[in-house]
Amino acid sequence: MTDKQLRSLPSDAIAIVASSDDNYAPHLTVLFYSLLANCSAPERVSLFCLDGGISNENKTRMNQEVRKLGASGVDFVSFDSNRYDDLPTIKHITSSAYYRISIPEIFDESVHKVIYLDCDMIVKGDIIELWETDISDFHIGAVENLSGHTYKKLGIPQNQYFNSGMLLINLDLWRRDEIPEKVFKFKKENPDRISTNDQCALNGVLYDKWKHLHLKWNHQTGLYRPSEQTAAFSQSEIDEATLSPGIIHYIGWDKPWRKVRFHPLAGEYDRFADRLEESPRSKPGFGDYLKAYASVSRLKKLKRQLKWQAWYREKGYDLYHG
Repeated sequence: MTDKQLRSLPSDAIAIVASSDDNYAPHLTVLFYSLLANCSAPERVSLFCLDGGISNENKTRMNQEVRKLGASGVDFVSFDSNRYDDLPTIKHITSSAYYRISIPEIFDESVHKVIYLDCDMIVKGDIIELWETDISDFHIGAVENLSGHTYKKLGIPQNQYFNSGMLLINLDLWRRDEIPEKVFKFKKENPDRISTNDQCALNGVLYDKWKHLHLKWNHQTGLYRPSEQTAAFSQSEIDEATLSPGIIHYIGWDKPWRKVRFHPLAGEYDRFADRLEESPRSKPGFGDYLKAYASVSRLKKLKRQLKWQAWYREKGYDLYHG
């Protein structure tokens, strides 16, 4: 970390941390806006961005938007990106995603807990409910990953592999047990067992040290497909997470800011993006639809999207079509 200042916070502050480069900064603005818009006490929220090279223009826009909703602004934390250059990345995940490993370096020991959120999320519930979850005996609170089989390479049980897009982090235990150092070590010593940036490394170290949180706190696209992962949950929990998500996570390539999207709740991103002075979402033309629907696999995704949107309407969900 190039920014050596250790942050301290009031005892009642809710510490929210995300990481972004300049390309993702407009979407992080949407995330922060959605979080504050749905928070019962936005004045308690302290926002931090692990800065992967965000322009001054995007920083100014982000601060303007969050201040409209009662936040004091965003604290941009500078990192030495060279530290992460030797770690592999995949197409839709940049090296700034690794910055979360170093979160304990940002705060002094008066800060005991933070919530980390990926940029490709929006918050629909009151973040205070998540914040008040007791994780005193766990290194993190997280939600099980609902797709893929990367847990097999790690040799851990399927239900012990969490998705790292939302992490409720116990900083006291991370400091005590030197978790960042262990994660970096695991990453470097096990390249053949790693499939997803830092998520696999975090699981390799913390698979038996995390608290399972309700699926609604990391609503994943896996909810729309029956699988061995979803089979382990009660239907009532799946229904609540699907119909009343606290956090929606747009995992993979199908981001809600693409011109043509296939996620049934892509409109929830638009709901908040359209409230900004400059919305970062793209509106498609006829040619974009022709290109997007040119493959059988995309048509299958469209069919699933329409099926689930019909289900949402039947349940009385207010789908946004701005």
